[in-house]
Amino acid sequence: MDKIFSSENPVMRFLARLFDLAALNVITLLYSLPLITAGGALAAMNYVLLRLHREEESYIFAMFRKSFRENFRQGIPEGLLVLAAAGITAVDLLSLRGSESPVATVMMIVITFIAIMIFVTCVYMFALQSRYENTVSGTILNAVRLAIGNLPRSLGIALIWLLWTGLMVYLNKAASLLILVCGLTLPGYLCTMLIDGIFRKLESEEELSE
Repeated sequence: MDKIFSSENPVMRFLARLFDLAALNVITLLYSLPLITAGGALAAMNYVLLRLHREEESYIFAMFRKSFRENFRQGIPEGLLVLAAAGITAVDLLSLRGSESPVATVMMIVITFIAIMIFVTCVYMFALQSRYENTVSGTILNAVRLAIGNLPRSLGIALIWLLWTGLMVYLNKAASLLILVCGLTLPGYLCTMLIDGIFRKLESEEELSE
């Protein structure tokens, strides 16, 4: 019986990680409610996800709050840029939705592709913001470089979120519960596994150059 509930039991470790992701998801959503704080909340979420992945975790809320305070100011313009990009994309796609023109169809495909690339860049941006000190423009530029320079991982990130979005659409009404429990953190954690390889490479290169 002790072995079943042991922290070394793979099943218990898996359940504990799911609980951590659920708790982090709720905290992130609550901190993002004012919208203007969403950038800092997403950066803090990425900070905690990386710590969880590297098994450097302590108390989730303490780690989140610490990172949120550090990234709040810089997260404001980054979060607003993401909201603006999402709004513009939504308006463009909705305006073309009713058209049966082949040109409109091509434009929708192009806009969707650009939106996916922007989204992937934003994933890198918040991950970088949570890990490294830089200006807003510097963080965005580095995010673009990572997205282009690591295409296989970028495609993996895009695939994770596309599959997750497809699952939400398929679940329909039940999706709201899943979004509340792990809508951001579960796909975010999978993306962190891909991004951490890049970060470790960057950190090893920094150590060698010192």
